[in-house]
Amino acid sequence: MFIPTKDTRPFDRELKFTEVYKENLHAHKAVREERCMAVQLDTYFIPPRADDLIAGRIDRPWVAFAPCFEGDSVDKVGYCIDIAGSEALLEDLIRQGLDKEYTDRVREMIDFWKTENTNTKIRNRFPASWEGSMGRDNYFCDNAAIHPLYRIAGVNLDNKKLLHLGLGGLIREALSLADKTTDPDKEAFYRSVAGALRSVSRVLKDYANYAKTQAEAVPEKREHYLAMAQACENASEKPAGTLREAIQLVCVYMLSTRAVEIGRLDDYLAEYYAKDLENGTLTHDEAVALVDNFFTIIEKERGRDTRAIIGGFGRENPEEADQFALLVLDVLEQRQGHFYPQVSLRRYNGMDERVWTRSLELLGTGCTFPLLYNDDVNVPSVMRAMDVSRKVAEQYSFFGCGEYMLATLSLGTPNTALNVAKVLEITLHNGVNPSTGAPCGLPQEPLTDRSTFEDVSRAYKRQLDFFIDISGGFEELLYDVCAEEACFLLDSCLQNCCMERGLSMVEGGIYHLGGTVETYGNVTAYDSLSAIRDVVYEKRAMTLTELVKALDANFVGYEDKRALLLAAPKFGNDDDRADSIATEFHEFICNAVRGQRAKTRLDSFLVVIINNNMNVVLGAYVGATPDGRLSGVFLSNGNSPYNGRDKQGVTALIHSMTKMDTSIHAGGNQNLKFSKGMFEHQGAQIRAPLQTFFDLGGQQTNLSVVSQEELEDALVHPELHENLVVRVGGFTARFIDLDKQTQQDVLLRTAY
Repeated sequence: MFIPTKDTRPFDRELKFTEVYKENLHAHKAVREERCMAVQLDTYFIPPRADDLIAGRIDRPWVAFAPCFEGDSVDKVGYCIDIAGSEALLEDLIRQGLDKEYTDRVREMIDFWKTENTNTKIRNRFPASWEGSMGRDNYFCDNAAIHPLYRIAGVNLDNKKLLHLGLGGLIREALSLADKTTDPDKEAFYRSVAGALRSVSRVLKDYANYAKTQAEAVPEKREHYLAMAQACENASEKPAGTLREAIQLVCVYMLSTRAVEIGRLDDYLAEYYAKDLENGTLTHDEAVALVDNFFTIIEKERGRDTRAIIGGFGRENPEEADQFALLVLDVLEQRQGHFYPQVSLRRYNGMDERVWTRSLELLGTGCTFPLLYNDDVNVPSVMRAMDVSRKVAEQYSFFGCGEYMLATLSLGTPNTALNVAKVLEITLHNGVNPSTGAPCGLPQEPLTDRSTFEDVSRAYKRQLDFFIDISGGFEELLYDVCAEEACFLLDSCLQNCCMERGLSMVEGGIYHLGGTVETYGNVTAYDSLSAIRDVVYEKRAMTLTELVKALDANFVGYEDKRALLLAAPKFGNDDDRADSIATEFHEFICNAVRGQRAKTRLDSFLVVIINNNMNVVLGAYVGATPDGRLSGVFLSNGNSPYNGRDKQGVTALIHSMTKMDTSIHAGGNQNLKFSKGMFEHQGAQIRAPLQTFFDLGGQQTNLSVVSQEELEDALVHPELHENLVVRVGGFTARFIDLDKQTQQDVLLRTAY
């Protein structure tokens, strides 16, 4: 455990990690990783807070090994360094007069990692054909149609195996397999897994000793610390025996491997809750406190995008699991104002009515959780999208902003962000990025006033294919480089098939190696094509040349033309003139992405149409679009209609959204905003439209229950609305904390 002393200097941990890495530079990758992880975990955890029931707090270093490491506004994978943060701290230490020998060592370390980090190794392998088209690493300040995302995100650990075997059982499994194999690479993998697990065990033993010391030092909290010590001591070796021990073990393991996803906790924790209640060793309120503290720790230490899932098909004991799901909903009630974990409900026809009613009650209070997913649609969709059996598909999970994967069976990390509205802009400018004037994408035959709408569509599809090829190629490249660099030991040993095969999850060990691409501005592009067909080709109210000139002028001097484009048919109104284009290009993009598995070693590669506020970030780099949107304004969010353009009521909106094929992608956000009156009397009024949405094939929905007046007043008097919480797309936030563009994105959504 890391408890700084007066002699501890700011980069001591990073220097030690780097020293061990260099010493093992030519060792087997699994051995190098295990030895680096031992150093990392020994100095990574810090004492629990005074009110913590569960031990597990961390102090993130500047240099680390992780499947996903945040910093510099760019995610990182493998061996990572936060360059901006470490350099800023170093400069501060130099100003403070810290001895030059030490700061020179730190500077040498930072320079070493600038080229040795895994992100840089991946970028150095980009093929020449991506030049000018693949964007820079920081999409916040780069004008491009596609950007790389360096991470292995969304790993769902096999927490059932962890809890049933315990760390001691997992270590014995690894050593037994090491003794049996004759393959030296597999032996190194297994023995390194055992070593990494011992490091986790040491963390728990350190916490047990710390808690025992605190029990003596703080007599008034003696029982509190002794309970923590007992849970940590048992969890360091044994299978979990109680809910407290189960949560303790999962918490420390997640933090050790920098895992974000809590996953299907009602499936793997329910048995311990049921047993504790039956034995009379735990009350409902005590269980609420344990889960609440677990959520708080994960929110604080690994909060970004973390998901906790309840409900759904495929749980081992649905009755026990539903009891635990109700417990989680009770925890949610007292966590109003907390944004993580993103509790999500997999609902289905015939589910426990108590869970459904309780969920609607919470949503009606203005809580944005639970997010709602439709198992009746999602399970068959996952079967087709990933080409797996129903039994496997019932274990689908989702992470981050809502990307689907198979819990403990697959990876599905999104590693590129593709701005499909930007691709349309490049197409209309004949393969040139108008913001930079540089060629981008495929060279193409110029579109002229003689071009037909079919010519425009074909040109756009060719450009989309080009960028999608980059996306699939990058996903495979990231996995390939990561497989050369490391084994991700603590993740791989809790992924299906890795231990049996003796291979890490990125080099052929995992059951299903999947990947995803995040797409943005989809509906903006679809509405734009609808407007082009309507105004340019059907009404002949302007030529294609005039349209491009109007876009380049941001409609200044072309206000009458913009009015025609705004009046053209738009997605979200059950109007087949617009919806037919939306479904055509939705299917084209999704199927082109799915086709990448024939070009790569991926078992599946799928689109995710889920947005955080990237529609705002990327919208800043897209000029005016043919749907009438002005330059720099936010793009459409997820699979939802563009803000305020769904004008025919909620039934028409639902009909439009459910025309999109859900079986060819890995998740799509639908944002719905309702007034609080719709949720009165146990949600009586909201049940019918939600049931219609789900029965027609609705896959998922994010609900915000707010009044329009309250949102408008919050813009003027933010100090009066500190507790106003909204669902943005892939995340929840206080409305007053959002940037102005994102506030407008939420405000302008149609409220029902």
